[in-house]
Amino acid sequence: MLKFFNRLEKTRNFVLLVFAILMVGSLVFFYTPARNTFTTNLSTSDEAAAKVGGEKVTAGEIVRKKDEYSQYGMGRSFPAKMVLDGLIGSRIARIEADRLGLTASDAEVADALRQQLKKPDGTSVDQETYKQNAIDRAGSVAAFEQGIRDDLSAKKLEAYITSGVTVSEQEVLDDFNRKNTKFDVSYIAVSSADLAKKIEPTDAELRDYFDKNKASYYISVPQKKVKYIFIDTNKLGQKMQISDADLKAEWDKVPEDKRSARVVGQEIVLKVAKPGDDATVQQRANDIVQELKKNGATTVSEEDFSRIAKGRSENPVSAAKGGALSGPVTENPSKPDDPYQRLLKMKPGEITEPISYQSRYFILRRGDDVPKTFENAKKELEVSLRNRKAYSAAAELAQKIDDALKQTKDINKVAQQFAGEANMSPADMIKETGYVKPGDNVQGIGVSPQFEAGIEPLEQANDVGDKTPIPNGFAIPMLVDRKEPRDAEFDEVKAQIVDVVKAEKARAQMEQIARDIASGATNPGALAAAATAHGLASKDQKAFTLGSPLGEGPTAGTNQELEDALYAMKSGDVSKTPFKIGDNYYVVGVTNRQEPNPGDFAKQRSSLLEQMLTTRRSAVFSDYMEALRRKMESDGSIKVYKDVLTKIDGQDQDLAPGGSEDNS
Repeated sequence: MLKFFNRLEKTRNFVLLVFAILMVGSLVFFYTPARNTFTTNLSTSDEAAAKVGGEKVTAGEIVRKKDEYSQYGMGRSFPAKMVLDGLIGSRIARIEADRLGLTASDAEVADALRQQLKKPDGTSVDQETYKQNAIDRAGSVAAFEQGIRDDLSAKKLEAYITSGVTVSEQEVLDDFNRKNTKFDVSYIAVSSADLAKKIEPTDAELRDYFDKNKASYYISVPQKKVKYIFIDTNKLGQKMQISDADLKAEWDKVPEDKRSARVVGQEIVLKVAKPGDDATVQQRANDIVQELKKNGATTVSEEDFSRIAKGRSENPVSAAKGGALSGPVTENPSKPDDPYQRLLKMKPGEITEPISYQSRYFILRRGDDVPKTFENAKKELEVSLRNRKAYSAAAELAQKIDDALKQTKDINKVAQQFAGEANMSPADMIKETGYVKPGDNVQGIGVSPQFEAGIEPLEQANDVGDKTPIPNGFAIPMLVDRKEPRDAEFDEVKAQIVDVVKAEKARAQMEQIARDIASGATNPGALAAAATAHGLASKDQKAFTLGSPLGEGPTAGTNQELEDALYAMKSGDVSKTPFKIGDNYYVVGVTNRQEPNPGDFAKQRSSLLEQMLTTRRSAVFSDYMEALRRKMESDGSIKVYKDVLTKIDGQDQDLAPGGSEDNS
């Protein structure tokens, strides 16, 4: 334990009290179950994974930090190198603080521990619990307390380095005006996909492309032509009767904690104006997360999150409401990358780590469930139950059809025999593919590894495969013909070539078309006519604010060039040149410009000053630390042992002694 306890504490009881206070900490996993044996062994390893100016970073530190990140990240595994980068930064801060005489004193550490490590109810824990949890967290009590000292020292270092950083009133006002000016815009998005729809390449162009790229279309594996009997689960499901009693029985099986249709949430959004700002914005987001998780809290109150969202979130719509989302979040399997879907897997009050998505960083907080009742769940229950019953019935019927087809080899007869049971006509049940190979998009099926595996054993005409799951049902395949590897013929790849040639011609034309539109439209009203002349359509976006994505769908976006130009435009102006954002070119006109309310600035002035000052100080300190790191890397003061990182990531063996040095 720290020597200062001997100087500060006079009685045994007071020492025990301090030990008890230390228990709480800023460590969520003080209250988590023990790790498995293998992870525990790794977490105590003292082997060097890196050395920073003589300071060692151990494998055990990395493993423990990985475990912490995994809990904050809802089970996501973080690479050892990513975790090590953060620990190296901490060591650099320790060394620099010591060089400048800014290392936190024993008294400061003791005071921080007393403030941080109080339980919410004001009670304290016993000394042994504190010691054990400190060991679980940092490997030893001394290492845990050193971590507290490092955090305090880093804050003192940042305060010292950024003490001269200032912002002017005019800078804050300019930033407020830029972020809160609203534009009603008309725009034309010139995309290669849209242009390609209008292009009709000639046969001569297609043949010319094929002749020049014939080698690319060599068919290196056998092709198979297949007939198959299709059993449609939807058709089967239509025959099934689902009663209210069946639905009530399903509802009774749903656990209480699953009876929620939606969840409410809050957000803090930080915008990345240009790619070079990503690291700085990410650091700002990390700082906000750490501030929200003060004292090691595992949850954040709605009020605390709202306060920071109002002052720092860069989505003006949700920020004004304390980060509250416009409506509850519902599950949407078609959008797995949507950051809001993360809320559904969280517990009330939990927040995410910063999530990078579409040139923005999101910090999300999960609120309460929106309860679901039997009545509003009936439709969902019926769909689920009908689908399950239909799938089981389809699987059973597919097996019967498979057995019959293998016996008779007569696909028409078998289809007619089972059409009534399948609730389909024989004609609808019998399907035929072209000559296909693995990876091909099969009509009605798509690219299906299951279907490919189902026809893979078929070698001779009339061979019948096993029942195979495909989209919307089952297939029982029978081989019609087979072609060996060979050069493709033009006609059989023509459809593929059409799409390629159309896309190439569209990409070659899109910039010039965008320039023609920009130079020809004298006002926003003229954009519609200019778009129509090129087979495109102009669109409107109301109350657009800088930093928001322009456009629709996944191709929507923004960049610094567009925002600078737009902010300089007045009502009635049209951009004189197009802006390339992602794969699209945009031509933009301003139909109305609404300046911010000066009164709103007066109300927010203090918080905006503090926000900009915090952001600028963070950027200055990040640049300072990055420069220190580059210097230490160049002079060999930072050494990383890659084989140790590999062992940590492997998670399949204990760390062995030794390691080859990597100075990169």
